[in-house]
Amino acid sequence: MVCGCKATTKLGIATTCGVLFVSLGVALIFIFKELIHNQIKEKIPITPTSDTLKAWKNPPADIYLQFWVFDVKNPYEVVHYGEPPVVVEKGPYTYREEMPKIKVHFYDNHTVSFQQPKTLIFDRSRSVGSDKDNFTSINILYLTAASFFRFEYSILQKFLNDFLELFKESLYTQYTVHDILWGLKHDTILEFIHSFAAQHNISLNLTDFGLFTNGSTDGTYTIFNGQGNINNFNIINKWDGVSKVEYWKNEWCEMINGTDGSLFPPFVDKSDNIEIFSTDICRSIGLKYEKERTVKGIDVWRFIPPSLVFGNIAENPDNIGFCTPDKDHCLGSGVLNISLCKFGAPVIVSQPHFYQGDRSYINGVIGLHPDKETHQTYIDLEPMTGAALNVAKRLQLNLAVMNVSNFVATEKITKLLIHPLLWLNESAVLNDKSARDFKSEILQPLYIMQAVQYGFIVLGGFVLICTLVVGIKVFYNKKNTVLSLNGLVVNEQQDYEE
Repeated sequence: MVCGCKATTKLGIATTCGVLFVSLGVALIFIFKELIHNQIKEKIPITPTSDTLKAWKNPPADIYLQFWVFDVKNPYEVVHYGEPPVVVEKGPYTYREEMPKIKVHFYDNHTVSFQQPKTLIFDRSRSVGSDKDNFTSINILYLTAASFFRFEYSILQKFLNDFLELFKESLYTQYTVHDILWGLKHDTILEFIHSFAAQHNISLNLTDFGLFTNGSTDGTYTIFNGQGNINNFNIINKWDGVSKVEYWKNEWCEMINGTDGSLFPPFVDKSDNIEIFSTDICRSIGLKYEKERTVKGIDVWRFIPPSLVFGNIAENPDNIGFCTPDKDHCLGSGVLNISLCKFGAPVIVSQPHFYQGDRSYINGVIGLHPDKETHQTYIDLEPMTGAALNVAKRLQLNLAVMNVSNFVATEKITKLLIHPLLWLNESAVLNDKSARDFKSEILQPLYIMQAVQYGFIVLGGFVLICTLVVGIKVFYNKKNTVLSLNGLVVNEQQDYEE
């Protein structure tokens, strides 16, 4: 019996230790989580003395801007017979992008302002050819001039049409990749049209016409630096001094929401609606969680814009505010008219190849093949820190082609044609050195803490299981001993009676 008591005491001690180990492991989960959160809250805010300032000013990522142009193969048939354009995609034409933050100013209300000029250097090794390659495309000059003059007097329309024909300008023309991207400078026709428009009180700026600019900024951003409220980290407070844009038809559409897409508040949840403001499309959009992925050994969550972002007003009634110039001119799914924020030029944006767009747009141009993997925008976030480790912003620029009175080249256009011009992929991925630093400074301490806390839980569980096994064994040994003793007593009684 003494041995039995000792065994029971030992089992009690082992059980207590097992429970303590498990309890300690569970407690450490909450303690370490709070510790990690506090460290992140302390390190992430952008201040003049913070460790993150240098990386924030010069993002540690390899950034590239790639273009694919649409080469039109049947311009004559489109103009003279109204046939749908047949296009062949050419690209990529790749530029390395540098985006340092300049004119950085900190303010007492926990905000910081900056500008971010983009400098692009052509990378021939990552391109299919020279950016001096030629291709046939919709004539931006002709179409923009026609669009601006479509409500003017017929005599003005005829005069401008005759002038354009004199210089052999029509609905299609040949460009080099460089010229269509960065501008046709000091062109005689551009200067004449600009002067002609000014004489008739028509606001038109075509003296330096290109789709993009190199070395310029897209405005001054004022963001919250994360002090005081980490949930506001990198959230835009104002852009160019305003808290909303004035291009759209209601306050909801004009709101400047979210970040610029480079960083997000930490502690991301899969149910979050990740918002970004893009000056390329002059509006804010939301992104939803799609799936888990790994970027250079780091676990990330991928967020993508749902189809409803560019849905028609039947699918997404909130988008009625994006109808330009009014609700009677709403477009179908997958496209957005941004002419009001592009100086009146008839620019329509979409995802490449009209991915997630109305079938009428895809079928209206021969040679388009929308594909999710190739054409979808995404952001891969590390959820603990909110850092965007892998980003692809994919956007297509189109021009709205319509019949304009007295512009002969548009006579065969019987309905609105949203004509693809080019599409782009602006991608950024964390470079190898920064990935190693991220893993050693952020993930390795996290893994060590997790190993400790779960180690205690496993150890405690192991002790409890061993205690249970030993307890069961002791129980059965004790039971067998009792049975043996009972048998011995019975035998002794039988012998005695005999």
